Amino acid sequence: SEMPLSLQAKLLRALQERKVTPLGSQREIDVDVRVLATTNREMLQEIRDGKFREDLFYRLNVFPLSTQHLAQRPDDIVPICSILLARHSDTLGEVPVIDDEAKKLLLSYSWPGNVRELENVLQRALVLSSGGKIMAGDIMVDGVLQEKLKSSMTTSSMLQQSATA
Repeated sequence: SEMPLSLQAKLLRALQERKVTPLGSQREIDVDVRVLATTNREMLQEIRDGKFREDLFYRLNVFPLSTQHLAQRPDDIVPICSILLARHSDTLGEVPVIDDEAKKLLLSYSWPGNVRELENVLQRALVLSSGGKIMAGDIMVDGVLQEKLKSSMTTSSMLQQSATA
């Protein structure tokens, strides 16, 4: 979706003819390739705006796949957290456990940055956590989750105070 139109024409030709001319050569060589193309743009709008060739779109759109945002797949959040924590805590020796309140916070957030944002939040939590457990207070992101964290912590503090009174 970000490829210049001149390069799109060359890619289309290579895909259709199954031949390319290497740089500095005057002979074509046969190629047998499969292309996996991804985008975060609305391609039909890009075509309408003249930013992407329609013929190349249909050449590449042989087997289209769509994915959902992380917020639309809440059942995947905790398993993804386990994988990411294992990846980033290999030097710690033991993978930290996520506290139930922390899980609730992670599940309630909209994750506009998808898995990359989740990974950053977990890396931050690893730095802040102690005792092999990630608590709600270790989960820090900007915006909505931060507000939920504050209200959750306030509610938790009030409950603790009333229990001790």
